[in-house]
Amino acid sequence: MSGQISGILSGTMAQEMKLEVLSNNMANANTVGFKEDRVFRIPSSPSSVWDNIPGSSQKDLSINNVSSLPVGSFTNFEQGHLKTTGNALDVALDGDGFFSVQTSKGLQYTRKGNFVLNSNGTLVTQEGYPVLGNGGGEIRISGKNVVVASNGAIIVDGLETDSLKIVDFVNKKGLLKIGESLYRPQDPNDTGAPAVKTQVQQGAIEASNVDSIKMMTEMIDVIRGYESYQKILQSMNDTNGKTNEIGKLS
Repeated sequence: MSGQISGILSGTMAQEMKLEVLSNNMANANTVGFKEDRVFRIPSSPSSVWDNIPGSSQKDLSINNVSSLPVGSFTNFEQGHLKTTGNALDVALDGDGFFSVQTSKGLQYTRKGNFVLNSNGTLVTQEGYPVLGNGGGEIRISGKNVVVASNGAIIVDGLETDSLKIVDFVNKKGLLKIGESLYRPQDPNDTGAPAVKTQVQQGAIEASNVDSIKMMTEMIDVIRGYESYQKILQSMNDTNGKTNEIGKLS
């Protein structure tokens, strides 16, 4: 009986974790450059965990959320569709790769390209993190006509002033999601390589890759599963209570 209860409790907690991941996806459905997390089941044999995630291997898999429960989550880096905004400082990546930004915690990476200029004329993210150029320094823009070429070159009033540092990682699933649409590699020495095949589109942003309808459907299924576990637990609790009462009478 204790084994059954343990299994049901584990199943209930797993459903709670799934709901948490799905809810976070839904909450970020309109976040620029957001990448959804997906829940997968961890099999009893650790060596086969990689088989549950297409395109993954033990070398490059990054599990964002894992505990003693038989489930974990990973980030789906599939590209979201590009939305035209007409804003000169909005840039989207068509293809693999990430913008490089400098944060208080070091060099980090993002697909969120709705940039702005701060009071010093530095190109920054919405959160105020400087966007880095190919040389590794901050990008300063002082001029009226800003053009971002498809290769990432930044041309101000007809003169090329810098170029966006866009990198990609061989082991993309080795990137850790750390909030604010930022990522960092598990290996601090992995700074990626130039994303040579990626095209930069000015005046556009990359939408979240969350499929809201799909997420809602999955959330409904998870809630139903959770309720089923709760009913089983309640039924077992009632049965135990009646068994104890009979035991006392006898």
